[in-house]
Amino acid sequence: MKFILTIWVCSFLGGQTCMPPIQSPIMYESWYECSRAAHKESLKIMSKLGYTVVNKDQIAMKYRCKGSSSI
Repeated sequence: MKFILTIWVCSFLGGQTCMPPIQSPIMYESWYECSRAAHKESLKIMSKLGYTVVNKDQIAMKYRCKGSSSI
């Protein structure tokens, strides 16, 4: 089974509002690899957004590693 990573960039300011999901083009061989990639990619996204935006809009990431046996 391979895993597909999807990340949502969300603002938790006054509730929860998320941008459209970002799906990784990479297929991961295990849940472990997918989950580690989610955290690494989340850090990259937060760094691009910057300290001020992340704090002002209370940005956080949600992710899902969905198994796919059809690939």
